[in-house]
Amino acid sequence: MKQEIFNEIKDRVTRLVAERRLREAFALTRSLAEGNMRWEASDRVARAEENYRYMLEYAARGADDPGRDKMAEALGNTVLEVADMLDRENRAIDSTSLYYNTLRFERLRPAETPAALLGDYLRQASAASPLAIAAKGLDERERRQERSALEGMERRLFNRLWVTHPLSGADAQAVRDALASPVAPSYFGELLIGALMLGELEFHDPAKLELLMEAYAAAPEGRRGATALIAMLIAAHRWRNRPLDDRACARLDAIRELPGWKTDLHTAYMELARTRDTERLTAKMRDELMPTMMRLRPDLEKKLGKANLGELDPESIEENPEWEELFEKSGLADKMREISEITMEGGDIMMSTFGSMKSHQFFSDAANWFIPFHADRSEFAGPAAKFASFLEPMPFLNDSDKYSVALQLSQMPPEQARMMMGQLEQHGDQMAQAQAEALNARAADRRNVINKQVQNLYRFFNLFRRKGEFFNPFADGVSLVEIPAIAPDVSDSSTLGVVGEFYFRHKYFAEALAAFRVLEREGETSDALYQKIGHALQRLGRSEEALRAFEQADMLNSGSAWTLRRLARGYLSAGRAREALAALDRLEAIEPDKGANALLRGHCHLQLEEYDDATRALYKADYLDPRSGKALRPLAWALLMRRELEQSRKYYERLIAGHDPIPADYLNLGHLSLAERRFREAMNFYKLNITARRDPAKPGTSGENASRQEAVEGFIADMRSDSQALLRIGVDPKLLPLITDSILYELS
Repeated sequence: MKQEIFNEIKDRVTRLVAERRLREAFALTRSLAEGNMRWEASDRVARAEENYRYMLEYAARGADDPGRDKMAEALGNTVLEVADMLDRENRAIDSTSLYYNTLRFERLRPAETPAALLGDYLRQASAASPLAIAAKGLDERERRQERSALEGMERRLFNRLWVTHPLSGADAQAVRDALASPVAPSYFGELLIGALMLGELEFHDPAKLELLMEAYAAAPEGRRGATALIAMLIAAHRWRNRPLDDRACARLDAIRELPGWKTDLHTAYMELARTRDTERLTAKMRDELMPTMMRLRPDLEKKLGKANLGELDPESIEENPEWEELFEKSGLADKMREISEITMEGGDIMMSTFGSMKSHQFFSDAANWFIPFHADRSEFAGPAAKFASFLEPMPFLNDSDKYSVALQLSQMPPEQARMMMGQLEQHGDQMAQAQAEALNARAADRRNVINKQVQNLYRFFNLFRRKGEFFNPFADGVSLVEIPAIAPDVSDSSTLGVVGEFYFRHKYFAEALAAFRVLEREGETSDALYQKIGHALQRLGRSEEALRAFEQADMLNSGSAWTLRRLARGYLSAGRAREALAALDRLEAIEPDKGANALLRGHCHLQLEEYDDATRALYKADYLDPRSGKALRPLAWALLMRRELEQSRKYYERLIAGHDPIPADYLNLGHLSLAERRFREAMNFYKLNITARRDPAKPGTSGENASRQEAVEGFIADMRSDSQALLRIGVDPKLLPLITDSILYELS
């Protein structure tokens, strides 16, 4: 079946299950299975439907059944699992993605199950242990060969576990045994966790999710626990619309008893939230900081009198007022301070540096992105092994970036490599000192471990050469509050408040709103919360909802000028000018004689066609804030509507001379000229209006070079809508079609 058609049917099945319309879901899935001649799948659906009918019959008798909802969820999950299996088989026929290429390769070796491969690997790992190698008396070349052979088995195992779906009981048990094995290398467990997570992101398998939970519970405080935690949360978010089965719920309940669970979850949520900002930080480093530094380089070299800026002593720069002045004037100092603050917060500023260093063949294999960095790799020989040993304990680099640096160093001339190592060591010392000075060094260390696991995954999903073939959990963000099973654990104000504030501060308003709404549902009420909800809604274009939020904030604190100002603007935008004026009356008592408030008042009276009051308010706004020119346009219009034509012209001319005119200004000057019976002048202004509509550089235009016909139609529409205003200033509406036609003749 064509994949597009299959996708449509599967989407419908998913919607039916979500709506609890299981009868239709059973029928559609069964027909899908039979159409693809998957009789086993058809039988499984039939058995599930039979159980569903028994449940309905039992319910029809009026019998009380507390497990009914759980059973309905389980039957819905069965339908979705069958749909997944059919989808997978349909794609496996001819999909060219890496997942299906790997799947077809593995199907040629049916006997090599994950359990069988894990058994072989553990035996090989035991034979390749340092003690075993020492006993064999192998030289460096032979040792590298053994190491390379073991790495080949690791990649093969990763691929097999990744594409095995669903995981059998024997395979799941083999993974448990391997995770607990003292024979396996310390990094091996994290590789298995990566394979489980990657497979789970492709198709939901309760056994894989359960193994991730177990991996966290077995060693919650270690590095492996942090890796399992992030993998588990990402997988749970991927399938957040599918209810957890009883076994997974029991596992989660057991995890909740762990003493560090809440702290880990809070930290993980924050670090996952930070990934939303990585793209912005990367762009800032690439487009702002680096170009500024490159522009400054000639001045730096000139002032220093040296060709090599690498010889600069940072302390001497700080002590030199000329340098400080140069940095401040260029804006570099502000950028550096911002980058420093972002670094201290845990922002991923390294993405821009290391994003371009993933072209080595090592990164062409998906498995290599999930192997924790360790110096005992076959790629590192001779001096490169020393470099790798130096990098291994560095806490400020994630594994992926350590591999980038080590592979780069191994290809550099020794002198250049030593210089780079020196710079890294200095940076590492600074980070270590900052961490040591932290109030809670242990918490800072745990946060760093979780942060680095998140960065490892972010690198893979955004930099892997075939990244487009994978579901990217970071594309739309990982919001733990959207996972029903996890939401109760992160709905407290201490967690959601921090996460929401991060999103809000960095202008991710949809995510901030989701966090704030949960806080609201949990019973938190404060004017500050509703102010932020209102602002987020406003920035998302949901004006009516924003206004309701500002009203809530005002009820809780009637003395906030910030809230009153936004209430006034919201009412004005909604066409509720009387209510806006009432809010402005209260605002005036708090902030008397403020130009922005007078300007708002003028707009309210304009909307109500109260031109005398509008003129008084706008004169005041112009007097209080003459430099901005914001009052000129509405004041000129108010004077025009009062037929104070000479005064109106004065303000329009001042507007056009000192500020950027918009097409409406020429239109209104045309109206003014008509009222003064200067018909030729009016036509000239109207033609300027049409011309300005076609100029994308003019403020108030669409930004696109509108066609002549569009510009003319826009002009005609505005003339019609202004007909009552023209009548007010003494212009006969019957003149308008004549003037329009005259203009069109001249333009043709």
